[in-house]
Formats: sequence, C-alpha cells, structure tokens
Amino acid sequence: MSSRAPVCAWVVACVFVSAGAVGAQERTASDVVEAIVRDGPRAAAIRADVEVVRREQQARLTRPNPGLVYSREGAGFTEFFQLEQPLPAFGLRATLQRAGAAASAAAEAERDVRLWNLRIEATRLVERWRWAQFRAEATAVDTQAVNRLVDVLRVREREGEGSRFDRLRGEQELAELTQAGVAASVDLADARAAVAALLPAGVTITRLTDAQREPALVPEADTLVTRARVARPELRALQSGMDRSALEAEAARRARRPAPVLTGGLKRADNEGERQRGGVFGLNLTMPLFDSGAREAARWTAEGARITAERAAIEHEIRAEVLRAAEALTLRQRALATAGDDALAAELVTTAEVAYREGEIGIVVLLDAVRTASRARMRDLERRLDLRLAEIALERAVGEGLWP
Repeated sequence: MSSRAPVCAWVVACVFVSAGAVGAQERTASDVVEAIVRDGPRAAAIRADVEVVRREQQARLTRPNPGLVYSREGAGFTEFFQLEQPLPAFGLRATLQRAGAAASAAAEAERDVRLWNLRIEATRLVERWRWAQFRAEATAVDTQAVNRLVDVLRVREREGEGSRFDRLRGEQELAELTQAGVAASVDLADARAAVAALLPAGVTITRLTDAQREPALVPEADTLVTRARVARPELRALQSGMDRSALEAEAARRARRPAPVLTGGLKRADNEGERQRGGVFGLNLTMPLFDSGAREAARWTAEGARITAERAAIEHEIRAEVLRAAEALTLRQRALATAGDDALAAELVTTAEVAYREGEIGIVVLLDAVRTASRARMRDLERRLDLRLAEIALERAVGEGLWP
C-alpha cells in the first residue's frame, strides 16, 4: 500500500504544475472571457458575417453598366454605333440605400446576439474550469492530509502503538482520495481544453487566478425586465428587420416603374449615292404591364408582419425568462446563506484528531470526520458553482453584465 504515496504526489503535481511553471499563463476569468470574445476564432467568424451583408448591400447600389450596340442594314447601307445607359429613376437608388443600411444594422444586431451568446458560453465554460480547479485543489489538500495521517499510522504500527487495522483503514481511505484526485484532474483538463478551443491561436492559459467571491444583490425584477427590453440585441435585430422590410417593399414597387434607357450614338447611311453621317438619340421605357412589383412588395410586407409577431413573442419570453432566472438566483443565494461554512468542517476534523490522539475515538471515526469535512467542502463548491451559473443565466436573460 505504500506505493500509493508516489501516485498521490503525482496527482498533486498535476494540479499545481501550471501554477509553478509559467506565471505568464495565469489569467483571471474575466480576462479569459474577453480574449475569447475579442480575438477568438469563433468571434472572428461572427464579425465576418457583418462584412458580407454590408458588401452585398453595397453591390445593390452599383449603377448599371452601359451597353454598346452595333447594327448594319444591307438594303442600301445603314449602320449604327449606339451607346445605351439604363437610368435608375423614381428614387430607387436612395430607397435601396436606406434598405441596405437597415439590413446592415440588422446584421450588426444579429452579430451582437451571437457575440453575447458566445460570451455567455465562454463564461459558463470558464466558471466550470474555475470550479474544477477549486475541486482539484481541495481534493489534493485532503489527500495530503490523509497521506500524513497514514504515515503516522505506519510509524505507530512499527513501534507497536497502533494496529494493522488502523493502517489498512487509513491506506484504503488514501486510495479512494487518490482516485478522486485523478478524476478531479481529468475534469480539470477537460474544462481547460473546452476553453482552449475558443481562445485565439497561440494563446495558452493554464491556470485561473480568481478567488471565490461573495454573492451580490439581485436587482428588482421589474428593473431587470426594463433593462432587458433595452439591452437584448435580438429586439434590435428584429426592429432593424422591420425597417428593412418596409423599405424593401417600397424598393420593389419603385423598381417596376417605367425605367428609362437613354440611347445615343452615330449613324452612317447612303443618301442618293452619297454616304452621310448623323447622330442618333433615343429613349426607351419599360412598361410595368405584367409585373408591377406588387407581389414582391407583398412578400416583404408579409415578412414585416412576421417579424412584428416574432418581436411580440420574444418580448413576452424575455419577461418570463428574466423573472424565472431572478427567482432561481434568489433561491440559490438563500441556499448558500443557510448552508454551513468551512469553519465547521475544519473544527470537526480538529476535534476528531484531538479525540483520536487521546484515545477517545478510533481510526474509523477519525476518517469518517475527515470524509465528512471533505464532502462538506465539495458541496459548498457545488453550491457556489450553481449560484454563479444562476448569475450567468440572469445576465443571459437581461442581455448585459450585472456583476463584475
């Protein structure tokens, strides 16, 4: 059983190797989240979509190219060199420009939606990394404490003051804690890898330096709902979509109005045996007999009605989401406030150690006290993680950060 001591040391080394090796790779949780949202590969892809929409809308404003027409008649001699230029009229280009601006604004708001969701996802992953780090550290501390106790039991057994049962029972507890330490190290590695997948290329962070913080006050529910209606980027995206629908419908009607095409050029022809030259000028108009743009305008009008209905539904969902998240956070805070603290667990272990040295209790009771204290610390970490995730859920519902 003594061979398990090197394994325990390996677990502890796995947990703390990053802290002692590369100080520059330590960051706070907020710094990691900002790096992901600012420079991460997924964030870059999200921002690139806006530029695509902007370029698409700019392409719609390009003026039509002129056309060169040459024709020749063989009965006698007549040839034409003509230049044709379509002219956008009836304010079509200005309407398209306004529609493009609304489309770009909708794309920017949609970008903000996706970036906010990315920030929430990154914050959750970082908080799980932080929890896994605290869990690994706590498990390592418990393992070291039991390992020291087992060393004492081995010495007492050799000196005839302790029993083989006490030593075996302590080594069994050490083996279980060692296995728990391995599982905690694996969870920590998984959490760190999930965050690393979102970080910019070449950025390596091995440890978070944040400490546990006390819960903050939850604002009033009505205040949170009001803030959500202003801050949620989904609502801004839908509003821009409604503006675009109205402008696109207007542009569809304007595009089907008579569109002038100016024609000008040179004509050469035979006139009584003499070849003469002259200018040519013409004006062509397209007539909206079969397509007046009403169908396309009706499609965009229907799209605007759909967006209006979707906006109303989302506003209703936002209120319910904010109220639900605020209530869940309040319950989590109450649960943490009524739970026992680490001081009680530490006092339990200290008291048990004194009683064991004085012969009042056996090794089983002492190890049970150590295990109970360890579980109490783990439950406290889990409650704090649940509380932090509830805070993140409320920030997700409101659409903006509520705590530092």
